[in-house]
Amino acid sequence: MQNRRQIATLTGHSHYVIFIAFSPDGRTLASGSRDMTIKLWDVQSQREIATLTGHSKIVWSVAFSPDGRMLASGSQDKTIKLWDVHSQREIATLTGHSNWVRSVVFSPDGRMLASGSQDKTIKLWDVQSQREIATLTGHSNWIRSVAFSPDGRTLASGSWDNTIKLWDVTSQREIATLTGHSDWIRSVAFSPDGRTLASGSGDKTIKMWDVQNRRQIATLTGHLDYVVSVVFSPDGQMLASGSGDKTIKLWDVQSQRQIATLTGHSNTVWSVAFSPDGRMLASGSFDDTIKLWEAR
Repeated sequence: MQNRRQIATLTGHSHYVIFIAFSPDGRTLASGSRDMTIKLWDVQSQREIATLTGHSKIVWSVAFSPDGRMLASGSQDKTIKLWDVHSQREIATLTGHSNWVRSVVFSPDGRMLASGSQDKTIKLWDVQSQREIATLTGHSNWIRSVAFSPDGRTLASGSWDNTIKLWDVTSQREIATLTGHSDWIRSVAFSPDGRTLASGSGDKTIKMWDVQNRRQIATLTGHLDYVVSVVFSPDGQMLASGSGDKTIKLWDVQSQRQIATLTGHSNTVWSVAFSPDGRMLASGSFDDTIKLWEAR
């Protein structure tokens, strides 16, 4: 097992850090919190740049647009907000979900936004017009996580109905339902080449799936509590997972073996994210902090 050095701890949120995301250039980190705010951090100096306020309840998810100019946030207040990263001002509020918005993600071309909600639906939005394009239905319970494939043609959704669904973005139809987890799906992530999907679950496991064949490739075990967040490294060689056991684990994708366990958080690790160059890993926790780690 290899060691990974902790680089820094970012403090400033007054409650749980729920979700974190790096900007495409790797210079900025965004964090959404139970304190109802989003914070922007300068990665190099490890200082807070700004606090974005406007949501009236927990911020469950944040996502940068591919060009880095815009940030989207999904909240327990049932809305999605779009923010101008440079001016740090709110651009728009998207409404339509009837329950908490748990996950937001931009399509790779930046033209579309997908949102997953506790109303059991996924909505697709046109970013430019800020209008709803479609509502995808089929899950029988809350949707916890949504992810676009790298080519933008497929959307994956993980639900508390213990399933993952794959959707054709163009036709807006369900392609497949992946079953095998015995508890809620809390996170889904595509590999950079789009061939593999990873899922983290309340059953304490991570599963890897062949996207084309829609078959389970592997089950990664080792966490002692639910797996809340999974993410691939930019080169696709590593997978990181954050868990209720307060640890982050790094996995070798090819061998499906555990490489390292990162310890230091004093509560659930709710979100993990690799920097775009793959050298750094960030983690957001219920201990109200964000930690930065060496990934290599």
